[in-house]
Amino acid sequence: MGSLVTPFKVGLLVIVALAAFMTLWVTLTQGTHDPATAITVFAYFDDASGIGPKSRVQTAGIPVGEVSGVRLEGTRARVELRIRRDVPLKKDAALVKRSESILGDYLIDLVPGSPGAPLMPEGGQIAMVNDRTGMEEAVNKLNLIAGDIQEVTRSLREVFGGEEGANNMQAIVKNLVEVSASLDTTLTQAGASLNSALVNIDALSRDVRKLADSQDENIAAIFTNVRGASEDVREVLGAIKRVLGTGEGELTASVQSFKDTLGKLDEAIERVQSIAQKIDEGEGPVGRLINDERLGENLGNTLDDVSNYLDRMVNIATEVSLRSEYLVREGSMKNVFGIKLIPKPDKYYLIELIDDPRGNITETTVRRYPPDLDETALQTVVSTDQAFKFSAQFAKRFYFATLRFGIIESTGGVGGNLHFFDDALTINLDLFDFASRDQKWPRFRASLNYSFLGHLFVSAGVDDIINRPKSNSALAVEDGSNLTTRRVIRGRDFFFGAGFYFTDEDLKGLLSSIPTP
Repeated sequence: MGSLVTPFKVGLLVIVALAAFMTLWVTLTQGTHDPATAITVFAYFDDASGIGPKSRVQTAGIPVGEVSGVRLEGTRARVELRIRRDVPLKKDAALVKRSESILGDYLIDLVPGSPGAPLMPEGGQIAMVNDRTGMEEAVNKLNLIAGDIQEVTRSLREVFGGEEGANNMQAIVKNLVEVSASLDTTLTQAGASLNSALVNIDALSRDVRKLADSQDENIAAIFTNVRGASEDVREVLGAIKRVLGTGEGELTASVQSFKDTLGKLDEAIERVQSIAQKIDEGEGPVGRLINDERLGENLGNTLDDVSNYLDRMVNIATEVSLRSEYLVREGSMKNVFGIKLIPKPDKYYLIELIDDPRGNITETTVRRYPPDLDETALQTVVSTDQAFKFSAQFAKRFYFATLRFGIIESTGGVGGNLHFFDDALTINLDLFDFASRDQKWPRFRASLNYSFLGHLFVSAGVDDIINRPKSNSALAVEDGSNLTTRRVIRGRDFFFGAGFYFTDEDLKGLLSSIPTP
């Protein structure tokens, strides 16, 4: 009677696990919106890439529906949607396709419409669809802007670029320096002479006043002062003549070069004014970008999307775990190191490194020539190595259940998790190793995990439930070897274990608390 208890428990666990898996499968394949509580509408998309059945439809970040079907009509895609009836869907509603992640997933944003518009009928069409938003449109707009900037720089390069432009600029600067120096010298000399002349004229005026008072005195002094004044004026005129006479040819060339330079500057200024006028009038991509409010708003929305995407990349949470499991029949330990990357609460990526005592099985065909008397020429050698295995899975959560698919212990597989009591209790199901040569059925594993104290958990379950257990002695009989141990290394086996896990916030706090020298 005792020998039937264990098979009965195993069978009961398998039945419960299969029933839970089938219930989850039926729930997910039926969709999340009942036709009785949802309205069916459709829309035409020029580009429906990334949109498929069960794709989310949301308003203000809240799911309000899903895509029920996608098919090709002519050259456009007809996308059918189911929207909750409590959403006030109007005839002027609009749809916007938006990227959800770097994996190519897309979702649809729904704008229900204006309050005064009539309600959308059953089976109606949403006419306003924007399916070309995101990085592609932003790159096209930035290419147009870069083209306009290139045209402006080309015009400036034609005016100031090249060896001729550099020479003209150097000549302009040199001529301006020389003219400035000449004017400074002239003004300095003329200023001194004029100051002296003014002094003499002032003295002359005083003498004339005295002469008017005393008509017969200081006549000789008056003539002397007049002679001095004339000499001073002669010196001023001589200084001006020397400045203009000695540098006449050079000054003429400088003035002519300065005029040519001013002409080129006027032409460049006219071009810049023409470009500014075109931009102000909205001509060209740069003008449209500055004057078109809708285009600027679209560019702002695109930059917001890029900023939100970068925020999501920076805010990816990380969870590191380590667990050990004891295989009862095999009598050895299995160790698993895992890293979980969590970009969103309902989605994560799982990477694991597994030290499995069962190892990897390889089968090699060898030819013996000449063969022994009791052996064939072609022989198959089966060997097991203790290499590490790895897992890489993508997981998506729906309510209390999580679906997983990818690589499980170095083979393709699928899995699922059922969560209870605020995720403290979890039922884990894995189906993998579909192409095993030494097993009749794929490897099916079921386990129960219980988490406590925030970082610890214990687990127990059954591995390889469907296949019958095989020991070393059974395989030795099949291979013709002389092994006498009866350790189970294939098929059904029970296990129990424990482990711990930490998030990146826990690791930051732990590292910050470690004292440093």
